Amino acid sequence: MADWATLEHAYGSARDVPDLLAAAEHASEETGPEWDNLWIRLCHQGTVYTASYAAIPALAAMATRHAPAGYVAALQLAASVIASQDGPRPAADVRRDYAEHVADLRALAESGLALVDDDTEFVYGLQALMAFEDGGVWQRCLDHVADGEMPMGCPACHTTLVLDLSSDACTLADLHDGSVPPTSLGPGRATPGTVEERLLALATAHGRDAVAAQVQRLLGQADCPRCSHHFTVTDALY
Repeated sequence: MADWATLEHAYGSARDVPDLLAAAEHASEETGPEWDNLWIRLCHQGTVYTASYAAIPALAAMATRHAPAGYVAALQLAASVIASQDGPRPAADVRRDYAEHVADLRALAESGLALVDDDTEFVYGLQALMAFEDGGVWQRCLDHVADGEMPMGCPACHTTLVLDLSSDACTLADLHDGSVPPTSLGPGRATPGTVEERLLALATAHGRDAVAAQVQRLLGQADCPRCSHHFTVTDALY
């Protein structure tokens, strides 16, 4: 059992975490104030804390007890904690120390893909699965596919760019300077045996063709609208 009094979350002492976990598990909905209270303490804008790691076993147990579903709040929160690169411990150490729980969560996340209600829920489920499989940048940025806009940074000039996924044009623009003409995205393909190939295979297997098409776009190449540097989009994702 975790010694919560010695741990911290975003607002200080983690003494309140056991009560917050219990309140969230007994909440009637997968969203709402009970879950909001946990999220803002354990994964505050992507930052995690000592209490966040200590909560992984409890979140895994909650997800296991939950009826099979496309969205399980405990699973999603655990995924965000594990995927975070902004915490007091190296991510690899966290995965090693909680390997059994990560394996259980991975199995739940993969089975849940067949139970989602729509493409948006599928994207969030796929991102969670990537967290448990250590799927590179996709465990942190895939949710932007659901937003229709993908932020990234030019590898050369470091300008913040945004790729418009909401239209067929699929243009890349300078996020902060609308006077810079946007550029177009060129085609790309997944290399066999890569995480990207797995993403496409999962989306296709579950009949999520629109998601597969968006991921395929993100494998393309582009010229930075600010400095004209040519790069592969996956190299610019956060």
